[in-house]
Amino acid sequence: MRPTRTHLLCQSDRPAPPLAPPRGQTLITGNGFPPHCPVTVRITRTGDGVVDYLTYISDADGQLIAALPVTAIIETGHVTVTDHRPHPAGDGGLLWSNTVIITHTSM
Repeated sequence: MRPTRTHLLCQSDRPAPPLAPPRGQTLITGNGFPPHCPVTVRITRTGDGVVDYLTYISDADGQLIAALPVTAIIETGHVTVTDHRPHPAGDGGLLWSNTVIITHTSM
């Protein structure tokens, strides 16, 4: 059986009520996750090789809506998520979402 695909979208400081992130934060949204499931967000910062992992919980509809901490993206970061479903060809044997590149801009 083929795993269900997940989708990730990032937005930064764009007015999109009611999901607009507080100034300086990046809001990530995704869908296709199991309901009420832990979802791990992996942020790989370009240049310094630092990788951070943050855990959020999907809602009852399998949606993820999470504001990243202001310090999560210092310059440029690659963001991807997993709900820990196995996938033999995936990184670490897990199914990961598409990768989104976020670039920090000065305010």
